[in-house]
Amino acid sequence: MKKNRYLGHKSHPSMKKAAFLISAILAAGCGAPENAFLAEGYAPTLKDSTRLILTRFEGEMLIPVDTAHATNGRFSFRYPATGKGRLAILTFSDDVSDMFLPLWSAPGEKAVITGDNNYKRTWSVKSRIPEQREAERYKQAAKKEYEKLQQISMEYRKLSNTHGVSADSISDKRQALKHTEDSLQYLIYDKTLEQLDRSEPDSPVFTDELSGICLMIRHYEAFAGLRERAEIQYDRLPEKIKRSRTGKEMYVALHPPAKVRTGDRMADAELVDSNGETHRLSEYLGKYVLLDFWSFGCGPCLLSLPELKAASESYRDRLTVISITSDPKDLWQTASEEHGITWVNLNASDDPTVSARYGVNGIPHQVIISPAGIVLDSWAGYGQGLLEQRLKTYLSD
Repeated sequence: MKKNRYLGHKSHPSMKKAAFLISAILAAGCGAPENAFLAEGYAPTLKDSTRLILTRFEGEMLIPVDTAHATNGRFSFRYPATGKGRLAILTFSDDVSDMFLPLWSAPGEKAVITGDNNYKRTWSVKSRIPEQREAERYKQAAKKEYEKLQQISMEYRKLSNTHGVSADSISDKRQALKHTEDSLQYLIYDKTLEQLDRSEPDSPVFTDELSGICLMIRHYEAFAGLRERAEIQYDRLPEKIKRSRTGKEMYVALHPPAKVRTGDRMADAELVDSNGETHRLSEYLGKYVLLDFWSFGCGPCLLSLPELKAASESYRDRLTVISITSDPKDLWQTASEEHGITWVNLNASDDPTVSARYGVNGIPHQVIISPAGIVLDSWAGYGQGLLEQRLKTYLSD
């Protein structure tokens, strides 16, 4: 079977017809309603009723905007775009890669998506939007590695659902798969950095690709070897981007501040509340302080909210609970009201150094500070009753 010139690998027979139609569909404008962005996809390997979710980026959050169910491999989305923006397609199916497919949207434009396997991250996206074409170049440069990474990721997921196999055997296989994942991801970032070096730094795609690498460098030691090359690309960024929230986050990732550890003096910071008023963390000393790093898009964080509420009430005379998020302020305020957060609730979206100083690599992340400002304990993750257990160590009568 001939290779499809759009897909770059062997295609399902019916994919050839779809590929020939792409150019004509794009040229015709596809009848997209004014100010609407349309995305139409065809992946014949998708099972009927496979659910696909179109999301938009809001900072680091993915906000659902439309849902589709595959029928004979076909699906479509409509998004009321008001300007150019980043979208992503998600799936929650055991037989489809859980890596999202990035899209760029614009009013009145259309994207045509094709794939001949369930490795969603490397499905082909054809569009007249310049940013989408640029994003496709990065994807194509590391397509083989991306497909292998998705295959390994799906194997890892199946292994997690395996029954009747010894725990030691599963653990060994998981470690081997994790090592392979890290190696493939490193190769992907290596090729992405090569592409960045040949690209103009004032593109939003450039910023998007570089920020992803910086984030991994910050959180995972396995990617530390990419730091110097990432710094070179960061230095090429226009000053306007460096001053943006994303630019600040990249700088902190590449030049991490010293972390406070148990026994250290707390790291102070100025953060804002829902009324826009500024508060220093140190102003709450005199009682024990519990810092709770969270996000409204984090399921375990939301599970912990009732326990945080209970702690803020049970220990009100001796403890101040402070929830801290980097979520966009408007979404944070809405979510805070919806979830009934009545304790101190601050936003750190303008200061990425706060989470870095406290070593936050995953959320929820919680820190206990003494009335005198000394870090006593910190941990990440949620477990029912864990918070109360930790607090009792310091607050029990």
